[in-house]
Amino acid sequence: VAFSELIERGMISPGARLVDSKKRHGALVRADGAIMLGDKVGSIHRIGAVAQGSEACNGWTFWCFDAGGELASIDMLRQRIRAEGVTA
Repeated sequence: VAFSELIERGMISPGARLVDSKKRHGALVRADGAIMLGDKVGSIHRIGAVAQGSEACNGWTFWCFDAGGELASIDMLRQRIRAEGVTA
């Protein structure tokens, strides 16, 4: 499942803010499926790595969104799509 699929399905909106679980880093979701942290733009994985000063990052488990006042991992949304039988 590509992150852009979450946007296409309306599960995450362009302009939404993603944060890490400790709310130290925040990135904005773009309509093209990329996210933006300051002047850096890239995939959820690449920008997660940039935020941590790391070479790699699993963006699915790093980034969270506001789910009605509580933080939830974007991986939860990916799992919903997978449960529907979408594997691409």
